Amino acid sequence: MKKIALIRVDDRLMHGQVVVSWIPYLKVDEVLIIDDEYATDEFMTLLIKSAAPDNIKVHILSCRQALEYLNKDDEGTRILILLRNIEYIKKLLESNVKLNKINLGNLGSNPERKKYYNSVYLSDSELSILREISRQCEIEIKMLPGDEGKALE
Repeated sequence: MKKIALIRVDDRLMHGQVVVSWIPYLKVDEVLIIDDEYATDEFMTLLIKSAAPDNIKVHILSCRQALEYLNKDDEGTRILILLRNIEYIKKLLESNVKLNKINLGNLGSNPERKKYYNSVYLSDSELSILREISRQCEIEIKMLPGDEGKALE
């Protein structure tokens, strides 16, 4: 199984904070974006990959494809997983993918979401899923690696 350095949930996926701060801090070789919609969107795939540093492999896969990829032999790479959808974390755990830590970055507001903390807005359903997941692995809210993290309550 591949080695996951961190899972980050952030609506923006690959953006400045990830490229400049998280990738160097985590010393990752690959970024895996799990997103059923973007996995089939050629324009978004091109846009996301163009934002990544040249030395970083970027995979944009559906949840099913990501599970297959993560179950391949570890080749010594470190992977940062980026998600927009909290449901995918639950699917990873149900498929016995080993998760050490989940980071909540920016989750924007929408009609179903309420402000949880700073720039993290969660629906009741998302909060319920995260609380369930927190029994199996650590979840923290943190924008940048050097920031003080806040644990999910």
